[in-house]
Amino acid sequence: MDPERLDAVARTYTAPMTSIRGRRVHRLVTRRMADYDHVLPAVTADGTPALLALSADGRAAFCHSDGRGASADLVTCGPTLGVTVTSAHDLTKDSLPVLSWTVRHPGLLDVAGPLTITPSEADREEIEAALRPR
Repeated sequence: MDPERLDAVARTYTAPMTSIRGRRVHRLVTRRMADYDHVLPAVTADGTPALLALSADGRAAFCHSDGRGASADLVTCGPTLGVTVTSAHDLTKDSLPVLSWTVRHPGLLDVAGPLTITPSEADREEIEAALRPR
């Protein structure tokens, strides 16, 4: 996606948030949704503003945060049908570290349900690299 267009969409989305949290959510969106073809404003069923990112290869991402609370979640799915990964990012820290990932995989749901990974500081970088789309 064009970086200027993504920046504009992210700024509009984060405008109602407090300045520090808004900047952090903006940074999260521009980092994690940059490799999608389209990022669009959306509204959830309960009326909450959200962003939906779509890619030609079947991937999608979803973020809905009001900038309050300790974390902001980013949900990614595809191209494997039924697999979603939710990453919870720490909004209290400028670097937006991942607090945890929750993986939902259709082959594992009946056996284990959603799996939550809470990485150590040393594991975060390696795990994030493995979860990035290729």
